[in-house]
Amino acid sequence: MALHLFIPCFMDQFAPRVAESVVELLERLGTPWHYPPEQTCCGQFALTLGDLATARKLMRHFLRVFGDAPAILCPSASCTLMVRHHYPQLAENFRERREVEALAARTWELSEWLRAQGPLPWAPRFAGTLALHHSCKARQLGVLPGAGELLSQVAGLELLAPPPYFSCCGFGGAFKVQHPDLSRAIGGAYLEAVQASGAAGLVSLDYSCLLHLSGINTSRGQGLKLLYLTEVLLGE
Repeated sequence: MALHLFIPCFMDQFAPRVAESVVELLERLGTPWHYPPEQTCCGQFALTLGDLATARKLMRHFLRVFGDAPAILCPSASCTLMVRHHYPQLAENFRERREVEALAARTWELSEWLRAQGPLPWAPRFAGTLALHHSCKARQLGVLPGAGELLSQVAGLELLAPPPYFSCCGFGGAFKVQHPDLSRAIGGAYLEAVQASGAAGLVSLDYSCLLHLSGINTSRGQGLKLLYLTEVLLGE
C-alpha cells in the first residue's frame, strides 16, 4: 500500500530539499509512496483570512486528488490540522462531511506516522543541543510528545524546550502579512528565548515556522540551526 504524499505548498516552493528528505526517509524505511502531481494548497491561508469560498474550493480539490488514497502523509502539523479539524467544519452538506471525515481519518502527520511504525531501523546521530519547537498547530494536533519520543532515538542530541511563555514564533500565516512588525517582534523574542535556553537551534514539525524564523535569524546574525524533523532523523 503506497502512502500518498501531500507536500505543503510553501515547502514545495521554498524548501524542496526538505520535501526530498521526507522521500529519502520513506525510502530508507522501504515504504512505497506516491506523489499526486495535481495537489495544490490545503486552503489554510484562505481560512485564516476568512475567505471561506476559496477554502472550500481548495478542500474540494484536495478531495478529488486524495479521495481514493489509502493513507495520506503530510510533513506539516498545520496542514494536517487543517485537513483533520477544519475540513469537516467547511463541509456544506451531510455527504460532503462524511467524505471529508473519512479522508481526515486517513491523513497522518509525519511524526505521528513514524512513531506508529516503531523504532527507526537505523541509528541517527546529531552532535549538539536543539529545542523542539512547540508550534501552535503541533500543540493543537497533539503530536509533540510523540515527536519527542522519536528524537530520543537520536544519539548525541540533547533536546530542550524554550520557556512555555515563548510558545509562538509569530508566523501565523496571514498574520505575518497583516502585522509584519508585530510578527517579527514575536519571532525575535522567541529566538532570543531559544538561545537563552542553551540550544544551538530548533527542530520543528512545521517548516512554515522555520521559514519565518530564518529571515530573523539571518538578519540578527544569531547563527541558530533551524531544522525540520527529517533533517535530524536522517543524520548519521
